[in-house]
Amino acid sequence: MEVVGKSKAHVVLESCLHDSTDYFSDHHRILKCNPYCKHIEYHADLGLFQWTFEVDDPRNNPIVAIFFVRQHVEHLPPGSDLAMRCASINGKEDATDLGGRMIRWKSPDAVPEITTGSENTFVGEADAEICLVHLPENKTSVHFETNITLDFKLSFPLTLMPEMVLKFMTETIMSQIMQQATESMLCKVQADICCSNPDIAAEGASR
Repeated sequence: MEVVGKSKAHVVLESCLHDSTDYFSDHHRILKCNPYCKHIEYHADLGLFQWTFEVDDPRNNPIVAIFFVRQHVEHLPPGSDLAMRCASINGKEDATDLGGRMIRWKSPDAVPEITTGSENTFVGEADAEICLVHLPENKTSVHFETNITLDFKLSFPLTLMPEMVLKFMTETIMSQIMQQATESMLCKVQADICCSNPDIAAEGASR
């Protein structure tokens, strides 16, 4: 059963675009702030990052999720369609578009073969867009959007439930977990870089 979790977040950092881009493009620095991330590895020969996450199911059994992602950083010229779209997401405070950066984490078409060693270990897909827009006074507006996909193998007694019901419940729970992780990550960012807004806007949504 394939399920998708989603989260969105926005924060304004009192940090220049260059420093903010360096921060969010550093996987080890960002993901160590995620309470569910247990390990990060970079496969230089493949140009891929490998993330290992662990959460507990309702019965407190550990579920391990492994993701492979490739990072791309794109310059957003002032006035470009993508820069203007990112600048307008949060309304008036981002209305002045001075350009920015787009960091993309994309799942590759092919991933390395790994031995999971457990029926509760899954290899999923993770995709994210981190749009950083330069603001006046050396501030940066950060829009963070993440989607993850996992293909669970159902076991008894879950196989007795209607799949659409189980899918909806699972996606809702996954999105809630992602929301909590996003909020935790951005709180850690706040500890490193002062933010102009103490309240982090984050939301999860089921597909």
